Amino acid sequence: GVVAAASYAARKFGCHSAMPMSRALRLCPEAVVLSPRFTLYHDYSQQVMGVLRRESALVQPMSIDEAYVDLTPVADSMAEAEGLAHRMQGRIRVDLGLPASVGLAPNKLVAKVACETGKPQGFVVVRVGEEPGFLAPLPVKALPGIGPRSEQRLLASGFETLGQVAEASMESVMATLGPWGAVLQRRARGEDFSPVSTDRETKSISAEETFAQDLTDEGALRDEVTRLAGRVAASLDKHGLVTRTVTLKLRDAGFHTITRSSSREQSTAAAAAIADEALRLLMANWVAGEPVRLIGVGTSNLRPVHAPGQLMMGI
Repeated sequence: GVVAAASYAARKFGCHSAMPMSRALRLCPEAVVLSPRFTLYHDYSQQVMGVLRRESALVQPMSIDEAYVDLTPVADSMAEAEGLAHRMQGRIRVDLGLPASVGLAPNKLVAKVACETGKPQGFVVVRVGEEPGFLAPLPVKALPGIGPRSEQRLLASGFETLGQVAEASMESVMATLGPWGAVLQRRARGEDFSPVSTDRETKSISAEETFAQDLTDEGALRDEVTRLAGRVAASLDKHGLVTRTVTLKLRDAGFHTITRSSSREQSTAAAAAIADEALRLLMANWVAGEPVRLIGVGTSNLRPVHAPGQLMMGI
């Protein structure tokens, strides 16, 4: 199939996630290929989050291997916060046998960038007032939220570093990126006031499958869409949610990806209804016989089955 994740050693050979495994092995013939073990990853993730929560109750997991920790309530100074962060990193290494990178800063944005610059196994501290100077020499793509397209637009306009973005006139940045340019400029200066939130609202639920061999058969694709719709419906039911919008994701052999969505008048969590919408999108957007490398079914515009505060009675 494709590479789910590549070690730092393999990345030096040009291997990266979403690359066909055959190409990765050509680039790095000595690579060791392991099958994913998601149950094991989940177990270790829970243990890592447990280490973080021993130091602070304010932990915001962002993914299976990333989280923000607010040390303000438990540390009176940056020096004390450094000590706590070192202790967390050490516990993860000694107790769990895992490497961890740490970025410590006055806000989430700068902490995230600091953590990324220190990988692997780094410990980067940015103190109050140092945020603009820390960010200034970094390339524009280092800032969270700047994707390939925004990066190309910024480079084409002469913005190569975050310092150049921070020092430019707001008009010139907005001329490149539109209204979002003003937000980007504040971030390039290290300004971020978002809190560490322990509650994450579920905004979408999806399931997808990457095939070891491209699918070209309509029947097989329809079966796969129906199966994925069932997985999504089960997840909606587990979370007590219903959806109005169904999205189909298709990726061809050349890694070109399209996503198409359709919204219903009535919300639903029924597998058959989700499958019907996804199948309709498949037939409207898939060219018969065209190879499909990946297919996904997603849902958004979610709401609880029962409105908040609604009284329920079981009989």
